[in-house]
Amino acid sequence: MIIEVPQGYVFSKEGNIIAFEENGTLKLRSRLGGFEEIVYDLTYKLKGNTRCYYCGRSVEKDKIKLTLDHIYPRALGGPTIPQNLVPACRSCNGRKENMTPDQFKAYMSLGDVKRKKEFQREFFRIKYFQEKWVHVLPDEWTNKTKISELIVLINLQDTSTSKYRKTREYYLRCGQFHKPIVIDCHNFVLDGFTEVLYAKNNKIQEIPTIILENVEVIF
Repeated sequence: MIIEVPQGYVFSKEGNIIAFEENGTLKLRSRLGGFEEIVYDLTYKLKGNTRCYYCGRSVEKDKIKLTLDHIYPRALGGPTIPQNLVPACRSCNGRKENMTPDQFKAYMSLGDVKRKKEFQREFFRIKYFQEKWVHVLPDEWTNKTKISELIVLINLQDTSTSKYRKTREYYLRCGQFHKPIVIDCHNFVLDGFTEVLYAKNNKIQEIPTIILENVEVIF
């Protein structure tokens, strides 16, 4: 997957340059900052921070607060990458909840308030089943990468966290991981460390990955 990176893009924090664009590649000094924070900043640069993607309302005109919404919800395995993020007002983000893009499109097309409430009731009826079993990411986003080929820059040891417990429960229930991990062009893990730890502890040979081909961790 190739992500769009504006020419000359730079992300700094506390006087340190954490990420920058070079010849179309996003270079990351990952030890200086979190990948998610960089992605949020990059997404605002790419998609703006003044207008809601869903309703079109302007922040400046209507005095609304803007957030970033995961198009494919985190609850359904949606990753934090620019392709999966859009600026959204808090109202639209709240209404969308954990709907898939198709579900929310269908919901927004209903002009009648009564029908919208009926749709919401039906959605909440299936919500927990959907979050536990349904995977909705486009097939072209994901790959399979051998655990032995991954490079992890942090010490993976703690199996007592709630994230680890949820990862274990989901894998035992569904026989697969809840979400793909995100890696750079050299297989450095950018997001999904808990999944990698679980895979290593349980001798799982491959893991679903999203490979960001024009993102590179540097030292």
